[in-house]
Amino acid sequence: MWQSTAAPFDRHLQLAVIDAAGEVHALVFPCRRVLRGWLNSRTGAPVDVFPTHWREWSGLLEEAPIGEPEQDRLAIVEGYADDLRAIIQREK
Repeated sequence: MWQSTAAPFDRHLQLAVIDAAGEVHALVFPCRRVLRGWLNSRTGAPVDVFPTHWREWSGLLEEAPIGEPEQDRLAIVEGYADDLRAIIQREK
């Protein structure tokens, strides 16, 4: 069921928009609302739209990764831990 209230954040939604000709149509890909606007749920790319209605995405979804891959995140955390250990050693 289509909703006309404010869309929730960080959920996979189908959006209805008004195109340049004034026609209302549904986007054929899922989107997620984030603080800076809308993202394509599959690609993570920004989507420049002003939806008129929304509903839960009911199709299959391969979600796009957000941020760094897990190994990169682990390397960042390990780097912070190494820096913290070095600071502690200097203070001893």
